[in-house]
Amino acid sequence: MKVLVPTDGSEQSMKAVQRALELAEKQGAQITLMAVAYFTGDFDEMPLNIREKLEAEARDNLKKAKAVFDQKNVKVDTVLEAGLVPANNILRQAEEGKFDRVIMGSTGASGLAKVLMGSTAAKVVAHAPCEVTVVR
Repeated sequence: MKVLVPTDGSEQSMKAVQRALELAEKQGAQITLMAVAYFTGDFDEMPLNIREKLEAEARDNLKKAKAVFDQKNVKVDTVLEAGLVPANNILRQAEEGKFDRVIMGSTGASGLAKVLMGSTAAKVVAHAPCEVTVVR
């Protein structure tokens, strides 16, 4: 079973990471962790320092999630992308990677991110080419 786990470092997404770890340990699931550097407008035209900050934040979230697997010596793949609508990145990855399931948190970090992740989860549930598990 191939499982895609989008993460933004929030408590809810880390619960999804934990659920994926359990699947890997108990059922031998192949897990791919994914982080999307969220941006507005044209990413290539953003000031370099802002672009680097967004990428660093997403990379840190990915490292945090990967550390959960590393502590248990469980193999995990990682994907870092940038996008205006993270749900689109997740949906494309799920389809192109032929994933069997997406496991994700119900809401994101806080404030605007929380609203965006909530809408991200809703969009992924509505349009995913595979099963979606939303963790609260």
